[in-house]
Amino acid sequence: MTMKKFDFSAISPTRRSLLWLAAVIPAMLACAGAGSVRAAAAGKEGAGRFAGVPIGTLYLDAHPEKRAVTIYDDRGFSIGDGALLSLKVTKHYSFPGGERGLPATIRATWRSGAVSSNAMGEWTGGQIIGDYTVPVADRIPQAVLDYIRREGGSLRLKVRIVDAGVLLGWDVEQRIGSGGVTALVYRMAGGDFREDRIENGKVVEPGWEHAPSGTNNLTR
Repeated sequence: MTMKKFDFSAISPTRRSLLWLAAVIPAMLACAGAGSVRAAAAGKEGAGRFAGVPIGTLYLDAHPEKRAVTIYDDRGFSIGDGALLSLKVTKHYSFPGGERGLPATIRATWRSGAVSSNAMGEWTGGQIIGDYTVPVADRIPQAVLDYIRREGGSLRLKVRIVDAGVLLGWDVEQRIGSGGVTALVYRMAGGDFREDRIENGKVVEPGWEHAPSGTNNLTR
C-alpha cells in the first residue's frame, strides 16, 4: 500500500499555529508542573507547606573536629564551608541561596591532607574522608512551620558533622525585646542534635545529640 504524503502547505497559517500550540503547550505545562513539585519538595518559600515561612540561618559545627568541610544543596551549590569545625569553632550564615528555598537534601564532605579553597567556596585536593547525603525538607515538622506563621520568627537549619555521618537539627529563631535592646532566642529545637547554650563563655544548658541514622545518611 502506498502512503500518501500530507501537504502541510494546504493548511492555513492560522490552523498551523493552532496545531503547533496544541503540541507545545502540554510539554510546557509538564515542565512547569515538575518545577512546582520540586519547589515544594525543596521547601521554597511560597511553595507547598513552606509557604510564608522564611528561612533565616544556617548553623554548622562538628563533633569531633573536622577540616575542609563543604556543604552542598540538592542542586550542587556550595551553601556552607569551614576550614575547621568543632563544638567551639562554629559557623553561622544568613541562609545562602534563599531564592532556591530549603533544599530537599544536602550533601556534606570533609577532607584531610593538603587542601585548597576555590572561588565557589568548595574545598578541593587532599583526600575525601567523609561524604554523606541527608534529607532536609521532609524532616521539618509541620508544627514548627505552623508556629512560625502564628508567632513569627524564621526557620534555622543546623548541621553537625560527626564521624559516622551528618546530623540535622532545626529550631525557630526569634528576636525579642524593645527600646533598642533585643536578643535572639531559639525555640522548638528538634532533629538529631541541639548545640550547647553558652552565655559569657560558659555552658548554661548542655545540648544533646543522637547517633546518625543509616536511613538518613547515604554514602556516596
